[in-house]
Amino acid sequence: MGDLAERVGLRKASLFHHFASKDVLYATVLSQLLESVKTAILTAAMSEGSFAERLDALTDALTTTLGAHSHAARLLIREAMDWGPVMKERLGKTIADVLAAALEFAKAGQKEGVFNPEIDPVHAIVSLIGIHFMPFCIGEIVERFSGASPFSAAFLEERKIAVREQVRLMVLSKPPKLAKR
Repeated sequence: MGDLAERVGLRKASLFHHFASKDVLYATVLSQLLESVKTAILTAAMSEGSFAERLDALTDALTTTLGAHSHAARLLIREAMDWGPVMKERLGKTIADVLAAALEFAKAGQKEGVFNPEIDPVHAIVSLIGIHFMPFCIGEIVERFSGASPFSAAFLEERKIAVREQVRLMVLSKPPKLAKR
């Protein structure tokens, strides 16, 4: 806590005034990160436009949000893997709500004939978690492989295009063509 207080320009006592312990600080940070991911997903899913346009917006929003916070994906995935007290007490319900909203979006897309009716929407969403989160969880590997930081503006713009294409191919009945790069 002393190191953190120094890095943010506060005295340790001031930091403890706002956060009673490291655990409370950790839980608060994770809650705020998850809230930004939740907002990005729900805003895109509820926006105007076709299912394909909203799917693109959702992909872009997730990529932007995870790319803006270099440790967000890693912290959220680590907490989900450990299913620790923060997940049990604070984050689990939010994650369940987000996944339920994503499932309803996918089922509505299938009902409208836009999303491929032959794919299992639950497994599609699980796959999408990996597509969206993993590049940011393993940033060092991605950077060594691609030659660019997954948090750089250029990589994020390329990533949005690539993920839009991949997601469309995966879930849409007849994926519309995207504009050439």
